[in-house]
Amino acid sequence: MGSGLALAQESDNGMVLIPAGEFWMGSPDGAGQKDENPRHKVYLDAYYIDRLETTGKDFEEYLAANPDQHPTITGWDGRHVVPDMARRPVFGLTWMRCRDYCSWRGKRLPTEAEWERAAAGPNNRPYPWGNEPPGPERANFGKCCFVMAGRIFAEVGSLTAGKTPEEGVYDLAGNAAEWVFDWYEKDYYRRSEYENPRGPEKGKYHVIRGGAWNSDANYMRSADRYGYDDAHDFYGVGCRCAKSVSGEAK
Repeated sequence: MGSGLALAQESDNGMVLIPAGEFWMGSPDGAGQKDENPRHKVYLDAYYIDRLETTGKDFEEYLAANPDQHPTITGWDGRHVVPDMARRPVFGLTWMRCRDYCSWRGKRLPTEAEWERAAAGPNNRPYPWGNEPPGPERANFGKCCFVMAGRIFAEVGSLTAGKTPEEGVYDLAGNAAEWVFDWYEKDYYRRSEYENPRGPEKGKYHVIRGGAWNSDANYMRSADRYGYDDAHDFYGVGCRCAKSVSGEAK
């Protein structure tokens, strides 16, 4: 099994390659939240993940190709994204809408383990950018109280100090929180599979990762996890897609 230390390569569709290998998922005993324990070793096959969060312009393309779908909660002029939101993350997506968008792109939702590996890196850094605490130059977070028709979000990729050092993935902390594939279970780590875990077989909530513009600093940590009712279209939740190296969206 590879160490996962090789630098990732950018594919031709705006994704980066996360190499196969092991990493420690979760937080050590006595650190983080209880649902982040126990810290456990996970092996992942190589996969691709989007370098940037899904933008309003990206979702406008989806709407143009899918006339039965509707725009999200704000940021639109009819079915066209307003100029201010073209390069900002699309938000207000339910888990199912994010899943369907990724599928239309020939991709899929990242698993929780894939998301954390992209954020924590092969050396298990506490934040996507490294060891330094969050600040406004690294993450869009800790703001209150109005979404300002979406203008509270930063343009994707604009906070260059917050990108991951190996693969250059942006906005994994703050801006829009992100749905992942897995059902949420607070004690799942006690029985998680070692190889390519995909979460519990069923559940009440799906996992959200990464924190949002209105989250506090604790949500910026790479290991932080929480679950919410995926039927809601939250004002802070957006989308990022992944893809297996085989090219299969599974």
